Amino acid sequence: MSRPPIRSGHRVLRVAELIPARAEAMAAEVARLPRRINAAIVELPVGILLTLEQHRAVLDRRPRWLALARLTRRLADIERRSGRLTIVAAALIRDGKVLIGCRNHPAELAGQWEFPGGKAERGETPPTALIREIAEELGARIEVGPELGRHELPDGALLILLQARLAAGSPEPRALEHRQLSWVGAEELPDRTWTGTNARFLADVTGRL
Repeated sequence: MSRPPIRSGHRVLRVAELIPARAEAMAAEVARLPRRINAAIVELPVGILLTLEQHRAVLDRRPRWLALARLTRRLADIERRSGRLTIVAAALIRDGKVLIGCRNHPAELAGQWEFPGGKAERGETPPTALIREIAEELGARIEVGPELGRHELPDGALLILLQARLAAGSPEPRALEHRQLSWVGAEELPDRTWTGTNARFLADVTGRL
């Protein structure tokens, strides 16, 4: 989305943020902006860079900080309505088996199994987020392979499963946040009680074991 030229005698107020969002939801929000606010959207591998601009006359004596604060709040509102949480998970495979973790919390998920991982932070690609999450959650270092699948969760978040393996010299994974860890083969996967959407990945993972 291109920006109009700056008119003579006007100054530009500009705010920008990198937002993990659905492109269609972002476009819908931008379309609702008042005509006095211009928007530019750039889709990047790590999210959508949204820039908001507002022109104001040089003779406008209203405090600049107040106008910027309002523009920033408007950008935050757009993120709140269109933002999308991305969760990454690892199909960590070794010797024909995959590592799974038994949830310790929250109470409603305790005792259920999942592929380890966690939430991607702003500006992280899925592989980068997974490397960080596995280091924090399992104390291990991994090499990330191809994406095996992705599914939308009931709350609108996106869950992405990536194939991975332990990096050379990595410590053995430890249950730092899980109740326990288990290396399991394809025949054992269906017998576990899985957390929600994780069960949808079983066929994808079985095909890699």
